[in-house]
Amino acid sequence: MGKVWVGQLQDGDAVETVLQVRRVAVQSYRNREGAFLRLRLGDRTGEIEARLWDFNWQTQPVPAVGDLVSVVGQVTTYQEALELHIQGFDFVPWEEADPADYLPVTPRDRAALLAEVRAAAATVENRFLAALLDSFFSDGTWLAAFTTAPAAKVNHHAYIGGLLEHTANLVRAVPVLVQNYPQADRDLLLTGVILHDVGKIEEYTWDRFIGVSDRGRLLGHIVLGLEAVGRRIDAIPGFPPALRDKLLHIITSHHGRYEWQSPKRPKFLEACLVHHLDLLDGEANKFLPTAISPQEGWEWVDRLDRWVYRTPS
Repeated sequence: MGKVWVGQLQDGDAVETVLQVRRVAVQSYRNREGAFLRLRLGDRTGEIEARLWDFNWQTQPVPAVGDLVSVVGQVTTYQEALELHIQGFDFVPWEEADPADYLPVTPRDRAALLAEVRAAAATVENRFLAALLDSFFSDGTWLAAFTTAPAAKVNHHAYIGGLLEHTANLVRAVPVLVQNYPQADRDLLLTGVILHDVGKIEEYTWDRFIGVSDRGRLLGHIVLGLEAVGRRIDAIPGFPPALRDKLLHIITSHHGRYEWQSPKRPKFLEACLVHHLDLLDGEANKFLPTAISPQEGWEWVDRLDRWVYRTPS
């Protein structure tokens, strides 16, 4: 049997598939001796409550949150919600799985997004900035991380491919900005847009869950981005110091305000434009449907502290 997605399940379905454990509890029966295993299982399309009856936690292994389990069971309806009654489960190593199957993932074609960003990078005429971008895009390990990393844990673009999607959105706006503000240095603006969030590759983890790395908690993506870009600049002979400082300032200031953990506020046009592009795309993303709540309609959004009406993208 092929992969069965939670979002495809219907009442009465016989199921044999691999799902991720999102919640786990061993509960005693109310009216008789014994216990059952209560799980919430999920993949990138949604979640479902699951039960394994007559479970002996002293002799049977208890899965942990984040584990992948192969389950066999039957879908039923309980209190107007689907529920999966499983006969048993086996653990599945994460090395055998694609994280994008079990974590939220961008609905957009990542290969197309990457091609768009790379095509834009190839138009940079300044030879030092072009060499810098090439040093990133010719690095296969970096490229694989760039195409899968989230842009946040919960705030915006918090899914596999989120960083790439966010970057592509900003890249697409650069020609309009340059037309409206011809004083802007297009090459510097475009390079700043592509690299402004590069530190998020080290800030976040996305194996079992989207989380924050130790370095991410200690330093944050702005500092990590400065390190990553600075290292590659230092490997390019003759890179102009003034150009280096301006590009690093764009990264340093792209959050725009001290209270938003920006070490500096934007101090020239290109830095101002990158900040506002970044803010616009991050805020707009909060109003879009999510992988878990894809429906059109009203939803309370904690990070906006208000009800919003989501429109399908």
